[in-house]
Amino acid sequence: MKTLVVAATLFEVAPLLEELGMNKPENKEQYKRGFYNSSETDILITGAGMVFTTFYLSKVLALNQYKQAINAGIAGAIHTSLNIGQTVIVNEDEFYDLGAENNEQWLSMNDMGLIEADDYPYEKHGITNRNELKHPIFDPLLKVKGITVNTVHGAKNSIENLKQRSNAQTESMEGAAFLYCCAHYQLPCLQLRAISNYVEPRNKEAWQIDLAIKQLNKVLIGYFSETGKAY
Repeated sequence: MKTLVVAATLFEVAPLLEELGMNKPENKEQYKRGFYNSSETDILITGAGMVFTTFYLSKVLALNQYKQAINAGIAGAIHTSLNIGQTVIVNEDEFYDLGAENNEQWLSMNDMGLIEADDYPYEKHGITNRNELKHPIFDPLLKVKGITVNTVHGAKNSIENLKQRSNAQTESMEGAAFLYCCAHYQLPCLQLRAISNYVEPRNKEAWQIDLAIKQLNKVLIGYFSETGKAY
């Protein structure tokens, strides 16, 4: 069976597509959704955000059988303990802003009785990857906890609240949705994220997206080259 690679945007996995010689659209619009395949690998571009990821990934998983899946993308680092360009494995994730405000108190879905603490695949209010894709090339990568958000943090007050409320290390807009879908399909999976920026008051001039993409795809291409699963 094939390997499925899932990315939010085309430009995050463009080097992998080129390496695999897959058919790419003439219009290289970086946010273009698409589905690309070879004999051993499918690559799904869902669009950014948890809703699009959940919909398109669920659709693909319902129509196809895969041996494993990899979510590949960039992420923001909440703390400077992670380096720009560093590729990490996010093996814990949560839908950070899924809940309610009760004046100054935050209420999770658990707190409101809308999700049970052990409602599969949740553990408390997070999701841990219990069916992780293993390979020696991934062993040196640091495993971290992430949050998945609808609104990327970029204001001082909300960032301070985030750091007080969560001990997560990375922020993305898709990771928890990917883990949630794969868990329900009992599909071995891995969430790979390369750090493109720090979570701080929005400053795009400080972002190093090209470096993050280069480092992310170095790991991806290395994995497929060693396993021969892509060709």
